[in-house]
Amino acid sequence: TGTNGKTTVANLVADLASRLGLAFAHNAYGSNIEEGIITALLDATSLTGRKKLPLAILEIDERVTRLVFKSLRPDYLLVTNLFRESYLRNAHGEFIFDILNESIPPATHLLLNADDLLSQQLGEGRRHTSFGIGRLPGEAEITSNLIRDVSLCPQCKGPLTDDFIRYHHIGRSHCKACGWQSLVPDYEVTSVTSHAFTIKNRLNDEQLSEESYPFKGENILDLYNVLAAVTLFRTLGYETEAIGRALAEVTIGGSRKEVVRAGDKTIYRMLAKGKNPIAVSRVLDALCGIPGPKQFILLVDTSVGKMSEEDNTAWLYDTDLSILAREDVTRVIIGGRRAQDIRTALLFAGVEPGKIKISRDKKETAQLIMRVQGPEILAILYELYSEPVSRQVSGILKEAFLRQESENRGSRHES
Repeated sequence: TGTNGKTTVANLVADLASRLGLAFAHNAYGSNIEEGIITALLDATSLTGRKKLPLAILEIDERVTRLVFKSLRPDYLLVTNLFRESYLRNAHGEFIFDILNESIPPATHLLLNADDLLSQQLGEGRRHTSFGIGRLPGEAEITSNLIRDVSLCPQCKGPLTDDFIRYHHIGRSHCKACGWQSLVPDYEVTSVTSHAFTIKNRLNDEQLSEESYPFKGENILDLYNVLAAVTLFRTLGYETEAIGRALAEVTIGGSRKEVVRAGDKTIYRMLAKGKNPIAVSRVLDALCGIPGPKQFILLVDTSVGKMSEEDNTAWLYDTDLSILAREDVTRVIIGGRRAQDIRTALLFAGVEPGKIKISRDKKETAQLIMRVQGPEILAILYELYSEPVSRQVSGILKEAFLRQESENRGSRHES
């Protein structure tokens, strides 16, 4: 469970479990609320009520835990992170924290993100194992964002002193007044390359041992997701070598991210939850960290068919849209009925008016890209219900780029 990353981590855990020879029920194709969980368990049960599988790997919505955990008590619960989300459902992280804190059964072993200053507090008085990522080379000591939901000490409510903030309330802090300090991770990433990462294992009684694992990800979000899964399987007693072999065979976030090469262009199509300022900010930041010129297509407007009072656009002003004001972002294309509202928010964030193009028809956004020569990144951010149209837009772009590449080859051949 958790605000962001729970689907990716649940699927990654299931993929690893399959490769490690485990048989299990999983709600990968159902919802993460009561109905989806019940369906997954029924599928793993005989008509006489006997369980056909010994294990269940379940993704669960944070708010649903107060209902499901009354009758289903997990042996292990992995919490990816807790942030504010949709104003309509989870407007503040502490609201969700309280639900989890009251719902988690006493015997459940927690897997917690030690870098999350909020969700790590769930470990107080409970069995837990923690994971985190140390400050990596090139990372700023303190990063400022529009949203910072944890700035006061959870014990004395005095101001926290930050040791390192990666983004929002993800980092390490302590309180000078009462001595509180954030968790020291049991499993901490100390270094990462394009193909591997190294973990310091503080649970080794003999010495602080280092473990190395393959890494196919591209950004810090991928690294957190993989680290969470590794921590779970290490806690379950699996050896480093076995986990590493399984990791080498799986794909990270295949249901949430697609990368397509078309000639010298690269199309990234990534889910960014609608009305979720943290999710959109993190995806924007991850994509802008890729070197080279970029164009963005934003399909994050959740209005379908018509606009309604529920389409509260205030979340846009909690989103770090100023990321798109960078020089290497050459165009920002907005699709959807709320395109004008998003354009206004981009202007307030400092994005140049000439860079912004809009279309109320999301599919037509593919026609608004700039045609340029040379390598370039086209980034498509889509909210959940815009997945089909995002796939269409990606397909149109791929076809156009391949056609352009073919024409360019023909011109070079003639000359």
